[in-house]
Amino acid sequence: MMHGKLALFGCNTLALEVALRLEESGQSFVMIDKDDAAVAKAREEGFRAEKLDYTDDHTLRELGLGIDLEGIFCLLPEDSENVFLVITARAIDPALRIVAICREPTAASKLMAAGADKVVDPYAISGARVHDLIARPDVVELLEETVFGTQDLNIAEITIPAGSWVHGVRLTEFKQRMKQNVLLLGVVDTEHGSDLIFSTRNIDHNLDVDDVLVIIGSRDQIKAFREMIQGDRVPG
Repeated sequence: MMHGKLALFGCNTLALEVALRLEESGQSFVMIDKDDAAVAKAREEGFRAEKLDYTDDHTLRELGLGIDLEGIFCLLPEDSENVFLVITARAIDPALRIVAICREPTAASKLMAAGADKVVDPYAISGARVHDLIARPDVVELLEETVFGTQDLNIAEITIPAGSWVHGVRLTEFKQRMKQNVLLLGVVDTEHGSDLIFSTRNIDHNLDVDDVLVIIGSRDQIKAFREMIQGDRVPG
């Protein structure tokens, strides 16, 4: 889960799609590329984009790597470029969250060995989707309408900020005070790992600052939920 300042390396079509999703979720990010035309294209789409030499350690540190950059997406067109970037970034910041794509299946293991936290094969995902569109069209249509598309249903991760009234509140009490039309899937207690504590497990978790609430709902309801979490007074 990424919640702070992010960097997308690459300004290609896939990177622009990722940027659009990040923008919709309110994430702060910058797009990086060495190609003038690619950077210009990203800027035309309304994104913050910079031309930088990402093979230079000094440039990466100036970008914020090892300082305040919390995560990167390695979306460069060549697997070798992504592997090199992962190795460099991991050496600079061992705690950095790194997501990378691979163009060839054989590159996945190399990216993981280089230090990537997650590796995505877009071709495998596309292939599976094409298969499902043919074999299970009704299921795919239902998922698109209720989860990914026309019904405006989104998954969001809301971090409890310092000063929030939620700090110290038990999960059962919190759920009773929820007024928004959202589904609370569970909580990630960052002090004890990255596992999701599902709300259906009847664990009365004590909520703390930096815990992550995972919810499903419309954009408007998620926005209202986020504002409620950021308040310093218990809602009436």
